[in-house]
Amino acid sequence: MSLYNHALYQVATKALLFKDDHILVLITPDGYIDFPGGRVDQSECDLPWTESLRREVAEELGKQVSIEVGRMLFVSKRQYHKDKKTYDIAAIFFKCKYVSGDIELSEEHIDHKWFTPKDIINNSLKFVSEDEKSQLVTLFARTSQQSLDLKGRP
Repeated sequence: MSLYNHALYQVATKALLFKDDHILVLITPDGYIDFPGGRVDQSECDLPWTESLRREVAEELGKQVSIEVGRMLFVSKRQYHKDKKTYDIAAIFFKCKYVSGDIELSEEHIDHKWFTPKDIINNSLKFVSEDEKSQLVTLFARTSQQSLDLKGRP
């Protein structure tokens, strides 16, 4: 393999945002399941991943929403299409806890719902990324079998 044929990924940080035993799901304008977060800005390259996540959550859910950011859960692949180009993205998912604040969605999403993990997986809506769905299925199965508390402390 040539050294000049490397894949180039942008990096995004995403929140699996828990409120009791439910997780916040965002719905895109074209009807896909998404989660709060987005791509890391170039100016954030020297900052912790969590700082980018906090900025993105504030942009997408409103500045009044307060969260606790916990441990990293998994990394998934997704794609973004714009101007007839496809961008590959590595999305780093963090376990987060909703603390307070009214959710005011940005124009990137048209609705939000609080679902149980089972409802997320069994929902009829498609995911922005099938890899994310696969990662969530694995995560929820593993945590169920090991009795790990996903909804508790971040």
